Formats: sequence, structure tokens, C-alpha cells
Amino acid sequence: MSEFSNKIRGDWMKTSVVNRVAVGDILRRSAARFGGKTALTDGGQNISYFQLDRMANQFGNYLLKSGYQKGDAIATICGNSSDFVVAMFGIAKAGLVWVPVNPGVSLREKNYILKETQAKMLIGDADLISSDLTEFKELCERVLVIGELDSEQTFVDVFSDEDENEPEVEIEDRDTAQIMFTSGTTGNPKGVLISHLAVYVSSMSNIIEMGLKSSDTATAMMPMFHCAQHTFTVSFLNIGATSVIIRKFEPASLMKTIQDHKITWTFGLPIMYKAILHHPERKQYDLSSLATCMYAMAPMDKTTLERCINELGADFSLGTGQTEVYPATMLFKPEEQLRRFGSYWGGSALINDTAVMDEEGNLLPSGQIGEIVHRGPNVMTGYLNNEEETRNSRKHNWHHTGDLGYWDEDGQMVFVDRKKDLIKTGGENVASIKVEQVLLTHEKIANAVAVGLPHEKWNEAVTAFVVPKTGETLSEDEIIQFCKERLGSFQVPKAAVITEELPMTTTGKIQKHILRQTNKDLYLNKQR
Repeated sequence: MSEFSNKIRGDWMKTSVVNRVAVGDILRRSAARFGGKTALTDGGQNISYFQLDRMANQFGNYLLKSGYQKGDAIATICGNSSDFVVAMFGIAKAGLVWVPVNPGVSLREKNYILKETQAKMLIGDADLISSDLTEFKELCERVLVIGELDSEQTFVDVFSDEDENEPEVEIEDRDTAQIMFTSGTTGNPKGVLISHLAVYVSSMSNIIEMGLKSSDTATAMMPMFHCAQHTFTVSFLNIGATSVIIRKFEPASLMKTIQDHKITWTFGLPIMYKAILHHPERKQYDLSSLATCMYAMAPMDKTTLERCINELGADFSLGTGQTEVYPATMLFKPEEQLRRFGSYWGGSALINDTAVMDEEGNLLPSGQIGEIVHRGPNVMTGYLNNEEETRNSRKHNWHHTGDLGYWDEDGQMVFVDRKKDLIKTGGENVASIKVEQVLLTHEKIANAVAVGLPHEKWNEAVTAFVVPKTGETLSEDEIIQFCKERLGSFQVPKAAVITEELPMTTTGKIQKHILRQTNKDLYLNKQR
């Protein structure tokens, strides 16, 4: 091949300007289309698409001017705010790698993540990082505190004099846009490498699959450092909608926000919708603007779902995915919600292939349980510094989720359990989610979980942990009898522990590994 041909081929391969797919471009395009329209509402502040794009450009230029180079990691420890959105998009526009750190993890885990990613800079809310500032400054070249306690300077003031034009950085679609960490249930958390392409294409898929519109006004209520809320916020910014940032869930406050801002779309946990449904002052608020309510992280029992749909007058939809396969990966859509009940995940998103696989790599027909596997452009690039785990996750050329499920006769996915949460008791396999679904139908139970605990006779004993509703009293015998009437004998809990609260992540997932660890001697103590 001639030198000239090589040059042409080399230029053609540089797709970063003409053909590129980059997360930061979303704001520029939306600003061109929607200009003065409100992109974000945060407290009493409205930020237009033009302003948001300009501030993200300025912050991106500030980072580059500070000497950070393409591929450098910039970490954040932030709660929901417009400043946080500016930071995450500014990082993307500069071609840097965003590392969102969950504020709720231990200091040990925070330090591990900063070391593992070699984060050059940490951006954090004052109330979340000030107590550990000394340690963070030892790990990062610079720490930028949002709302610094001893200064009146705002986050935006730091870069307000910077160039408002788009940072000039070559970005390829497979470049890493962000590294999000999974929860470390058995060891250190794993860093998931997520490309610009994965985030961008997922947002487009969400817009199409969920029918998102520029006329929507959505909540940003779940933590934006988590992939679920992040993907929805990006999707709404991509379609030109308005997102109302909510910093903390409180039922009455949320209902007032829905009323005042005419919210059309919201995303929350089933327990949040339950709190609204049973709130004594619900009928005092006008919630008629609500059109779509997305839920995730946990199933919603039949009674609650029927009441929510009928009394709130909105469509309900379940979205699933994981950090490794950027959400939404599967959708249990509104038209299916009242047609079938159980742990349904629905159908695959348009950008994904989804299948059920056995241990030998064979794809299984409907009705047979196996591991849920995916392919698609939203699958992670890999795990950071962990080639072995990356290879294991891609066996047989599919991404392995660690989730068990099967296709029903109508092509809807039924989630059975996490492989690690399946309870093996007395030679039988018990899906913890099956037990939980029954427990959650009890009128006195607010929340419940089932785990397997070591037992001399049963190997693992099905064990329920139950949180009663406020003002209700429950006995262990009452719970077990309730389950006996609704479950097979081998599925009935051998014990029911009544507790005031369950260990949960900041995104609402019950931490079963903590319950298993802290209660591993439960039956040993019972037998003494």
C-alpha cells in the first residue's frame, strides 16, 4: 500500500470529529435544538440547555487547562445537584474518564477506588468529603470541594472565566467515558469500563423503547452516581426534556414536586411508590400529570402494582440492567404489567440480544432455566485491571450476568434469582425472590428478604427477614403460617427474623451478603 493510501486510510480511521459518538456531544446538540428551554431544575434554579452546555464546556476547558490529559481519571463523590451534572459532562467533553464514587461506601472502599483508577482529581460535596479531606488529598493531585465550608466561592465560580467553546479533544466511540464500580460483596469492588458508545446508544434506546418526549418533565431522584439514574438523566437531556433534581426522597415533598412541576415521568423504587400510595395526605396533592412511573431494583407485588396503576392513573414499567450492560437492558412494559404477575423482566431492549444459557454454553428454549446472557454495544469494555474476570464474563462470546431466568411462552423473561442468591436446601433449589414475593403480599409487612443460612440438616435453611409496617405487630409463627399457605413445603422459611430495618445500598438494593454474614450462626445458636 502506498504512503498516500496509508495516509488516506489513517485519516479515514480518525472518526473523532466527523463520525464520532461522544457523551459530551449530547449537550451541544440539545442546546442547538432547545436553546433556552429548561434542562435542569435544581431547587429554585432553572438551567437552560444553552447554559448547561456552556458551563460543561467551560469546566472541560478548565480541566484541560489544569494539565489533565485525555484518559486521566477524575473522580466524584457527590449527591444529586446541577453542579454534579455540569461536572460529569465537563469531564466527558474533555475526553477524561469520569469515576463516580458512591458516597455511602466505606472510606476503605473510597480509597481503593481512587487508588485503582489513579484518579488525578477528586470533586466532592463538602458535607460528603470534608471529614476525610486529608486522606483524599494524599491520594489525588487535587481535591475540588463543591460548597466548600470555609469559602463563599461556588463550583461554577471556579471556571466561570474559561472558554465557552467546545473543548477540542479527539474522542473515539470506544474510548472509556466512565468507570463505575460494582458493590464489593465478597471482596474489593470491580471497576467497570464503560465506553462513550455504550452510554450514548443506551440513551437513544431508552428514548425509543420508553417513548420519552421533549415535552416530558422527569424526576432525577435516584442517585446519579448510579448507572440507572444516570442513564435516564442522559436520555432526557438527549431528547430535550426537563429534569427536576431531587436530593432526598420524602413522600410529601415528592408529591408536592409532582404537583408544582407537573411531573410526567418518574423513576423510583417499589418501596417509594408504596410510601406515596399509603401516605395519609396523598389525596391533597394533584398527581394527575404523572404519565409514566418506572421502577427497578426490586419486584412490585400484585396488590401494590394494581393499586398504583388504578389510583395514581399512570403507566408503570420495570427496567432492568446492570453496570456491566448499560441500562436499560430489558423492559417489562406497561401493556404487560397487568397481564402477568411475578418476577418478570419482559423483553430485550432494541440494542441487545438476550438469551438463556446453560453451563456448557448452550442456548436454552423457552421454559428452561439458565443464566441470562447479553450481547450489544452497551456491554462493558471490561473490568479495570482484571483480565481474568473480564474473560469469565465473556464465556461463549456472550456477557454473563450472574442472573438466572427463563423465557415464558410469550417471549417474556422471568427472573428466577441471582445465581449466588439461589438457596440450596435439602436437595432442592429455592429462588429467594419467590419467597420474597409471597412475604410482600402480607398486609402487615413493609419490606422482606429471604436468604439461605448454614444449617446442619438442610445445608442451607430458607430464612426470612421481615420489616413490619409502622404500627403493626407480627410474630414469627404468623409469618411462617402465612408462607405455608402459599408456598411449597421446601420453600417455607425455617425461621423468620423480625427487624426494624434491612441493610440496603444507597440505590435501594437489600444487601443479602451482610445478612448472610451477620446471621451465619443463627441456626447453630438455635440448636444449642
